[in-house]
Amino acid sequence: MTSLQPRKPYSPQELAKLYPDELELQQVQVLFRHGERTPISARFQNAGLPKFWPYCSIARQMVSSTVEACGSKDQWSNLQWQRRIETFDKDDSAILATGPEKEIDSLCTMGELTDSGRASTYKLGERLRYLYVDQLKFMPASFEHVGSVHLRATPIPRALESLQQTFTGFYPPTTRASSLGPVTIMTRTVDDETLYPNEFKCRRFHQLSKAFAQRAAERWNHTTEMDYLNRLLGKWMPENSKIIAVDSHPRISGILDTINSTLAHGPQTRLPKEFYDPRAREILEKIGIEEWFDGYKESQEYRALGIGSLMGDLVD
Repeated sequence: MTSLQPRKPYSPQELAKLYPDELELQQVQVLFRHGERTPISARFQNAGLPKFWPYCSIARQMVSSTVEACGSKDQWSNLQWQRRIETFDKDDSAILATGPEKEIDSLCTMGELTDSGRASTYKLGERLRYLYVDQLKFMPASFEHVGSVHLRATPIPRALESLQQTFTGFYPPTTRASSLGPVTIMTRTVDDETLYPNEFKCRRFHQLSKAFAQRAAERWNHTTEMDYLNRLLGKWMPENSKIIAVDSHPRISGILDTINSTLAHGPQTRLPKEFYDPRAREILEKIGIEEWFDGYKESQEYRALGIGSLMGDLVD
């Protein structure tokens, strides 16, 4: 998950073309992915990449709501705590996880939204506020009516946290009416989720997804492009899967995930320079995009099962 460098805000001339005077803006729907995160799995420790990254300051200042049973009426309070991660040493004894500089605090778990991800999604909220509040005057400067927005996130923690950051940028605490109480955020169970292609719920979509992944493997595993990747990066593959392939362990998509995650963060979490070779990255991206997205281009059934429910939600 690397960083997106957004374009500059719309100029008055661009706004005039996008929002002509003869049309009235009545509804806005904003869909966005989570911000920058750590890799989904720990990979390439043999190349010097730390397993635990020190980019999650939230771990120092966690807050949980706890209930105190007080007779007939329960009372709620906030428990402030900090998270530290425990792992296993080489002899299987439990030890504190550490970062690249032996840090024990602010360490991230796998796939967690990082400080950079929180900052970028907050800035997204600020950008939306500038467009829809300051420039277009479509939304009020203060958040006073709960029905004016509908917030929804997937069950994945980094997605919920990204939404919270974006909303905070759009309506900072000082702009929210105190009488409104907590902001409502809608979530769904994994079975009911439609914000991402749901392979867990739809068996047919899972079959099609596997079929397109297998086709990508058959197309690419024995090519000059894959040979290039193996010459350049193969020495860092694990012993049980020495050959880079679409369906190796890690997969092509997993290798790309780790590379992009390192590019979004600091020098403490960098891979050897070979991983950033321009041709290698081009090959990885080409194969990864084909594996994950060619089905949407080629199959109406794949599109219907993959994003049809989401399109239905947008229309509703």
